[in-house]
Amino acid sequence: MAKRRRKRKRKQELLPYDVVMNILIRVPVKSLLRFQCVSKQWLNMIKANPFFIQHHLLHSSQNPFLLLQRISRQPRPLPFSSCLIGVGPHITDFPIASPTAKILASCNGLLCLREKTKLSLLNPATNQIKHLPGKTLFGFHYIGFGFTPQSNDYKIVTISMHVIHQDHVLLDLDHVRVDRAQLYSLNSASWKEIDAVKLQPLCLVSSSVAITGNVFWLATMASDSATDSEFVVSFDIAREFFTLLDGPPVPSSPTRSYSNVLAVRNDKLAMFRHYIVGNFESCSFDLWVLEDFGNDDACGVGERWVKMYSVGPFSRVLYPLSIWRDEVVCREEVSGHGNEYRGVETVLSLFNPLSNELKNLPAHRDEYCYVPFTYAESLVPL
Repeated sequence: MAKRRRKRKRKQELLPYDVVMNILIRVPVKSLLRFQCVSKQWLNMIKANPFFIQHHLLHSSQNPFLLLQRISRQPRPLPFSSCLIGVGPHITDFPIASPTAKILASCNGLLCLREKTKLSLLNPATNQIKHLPGKTLFGFHYIGFGFTPQSNDYKIVTISMHVIHQDHVLLDLDHVRVDRAQLYSLNSASWKEIDAVKLQPLCLVSSSVAITGNVFWLATMASDSATDSEFVVSFDIAREFFTLLDGPPVPSSPTRSYSNVLAVRNDKLAMFRHYIVGNFESCSFDLWVLEDFGNDDACGVGERWVKMYSVGPFSRVLYPLSIWRDEVVCREEVSGHGNEYRGVETVLSLFNPLSNELKNLPAHRDEYCYVPFTYAESLVPL
């Protein structure tokens, strides 16, 4: 009788399943992987429950890490290295599958990697890796990686560039054109050709950024075109087609030189317009956000660029790179002193547009160039 009462009491002390799930979605992936051995129910929930995996990702994405990959400026090949920056002041080494793999994109806890001529997908939190079959990259390629909730699928699009040679001399970007595009689906584990005819007069000039359902690049028209303006190339991941979008309005002052940088703000496409003042003495920049993109309920207005803020001029030249937790990741190049390299060094900082505060990030100040990515841990399987 006493044994039966103890068993009944233990059952009463167990938390309901939904309460347990609500607690576990807040737990880091490393701990969850250990918790899989608690019970078969926990194993199935953590490893194979789509609802749990999705809500764990939603919670993790609220406070993403800043993932920095260091790329050497030196012509000699050096291993890539990467690190994570979180809420605290410390920086954490973040080894990936191979020291020679370059990070191309980050989406929902998955990294798209390129190692020499091969592509792969990696979930660093679970240490799962998938080498993509049957695709070898030679020459110039631009890569996009994103997610479509319509089919719950992750897709990689590769855009290969055709380089025109004249007298065996490689010409500038005015003589580089889009050649073809191919698409890989994680669900089908296969490649296919996609229509890229409308891109063939273009030359892509930026790495990709992705929001839910779409991937974007900056591009310029051919040198013999009537305009030399930059365009935004959009790829619809679900419907698998490309669209050309105009950028924000061109500045009224034709003598004011500027450059554009794509970013993501609150899962909307954003663009920094960066101005150099004087002879590289200072700079300023605007942030534009594309509103109502793909919104069928926009009452016929269509997408429109809205200027969110203008900042500067700064007393030094800062280059906006991306947005992380509503702050701007900036790069500054300074002369190196007191080290073996004694060349140009990179300093990373965070700019808060609300307080106008600029603070240095705890990344190493050295001759490496840093490429930032937003990264959130996830249980997304490969």
